[in-house]
Amino acid sequence: MSQQPLFGEEAVAGRVSPPEPGLYLGTSGWSYADWEGSLYPAGLAPQGRLAEYARHYATVEIDSTFYGIPRRSTVERWRGISPEGFLFAAKFPREITHERRLAGAEGEARRFVETMALLGDRLGPLLVQLPPSFDVEGMGVLEDFLGSLPGGFRYAVEVRHSSWLRSGLAELLRERGVALALVDRPGMPRMEEATAGFVYIRWIGDRREFPSHHTAPRRDRREDLRWWAERVRGFLEEGREVFAYANNHYQNHSPTTLRQFLEVYREGRGG
Repeated sequence: MSQQPLFGEEAVAGRVSPPEPGLYLGTSGWSYADWEGSLYPAGLAPQGRLAEYARHYATVEIDSTFYGIPRRSTVERWRGISPEGFLFAAKFPREITHERRLAGAEGEARRFVETMALLGDRLGPLLVQLPPSFDVEGMGVLEDFLGSLPGGFRYAVEVRHSSWLRSGLAELLRERGVALALVDRPGMPRMEEATAGFVYIRWIGDRREFPSHHTAPRRDRREDLRWWAERVRGFLEEGREVFAYANNHYQNHSPTTLRQFLEVYREGRGG
């Protein structure tokens, strides 16, 4: 049985809304055959998954952009398929973040942003996911890179090296209006500092724990999600938009993660 849309009766033909004002919940990617029978109807063709996905959620984090800048025609197709009110987040390509490590990548970064801008009002935040080996010694490189990005867009930065925890990263991001990505994954403690007018959360988990067969949840994360729900409630009360994305590796089935999060969030507010 497929899941009911998170935004329930708020959805009308051609338009979606978040389940709570300012709270955008989505998954990392949408093209998973494993979700047939839970999110997608059995036998749904791959090209029909985005349209079906957008019946259930108001946002998605595009995973495929990490592997390269998409074709303009692909981005235009995504925009054409998605309903009004839907927002796409997207990762910067690994050529920029992992191979060039931000150095000398200004031209490629600009091309990526300009391509994603074809989404128009469907474009959400753009994520700079730094590799685990990119430590605080690269602060200057990061600062220069952020300063070179086109204005008028929302950016988030995710760090995966513990040396950033006791640095001036938050101040740097706050000065530029860039969000610090708040992650839940092994090897990094949870962070809860908002540095922009929006918050970017990633429930990542451990790829080694759940490498494949993402058909149903295999780990109870309700207490973890309850911790996140308290932070999200605070961010929303401060007037910030929240974008939160679940990876299949968090508990093996990201649609379940989103539904459980919304359940504990609503329990906590007494509604």
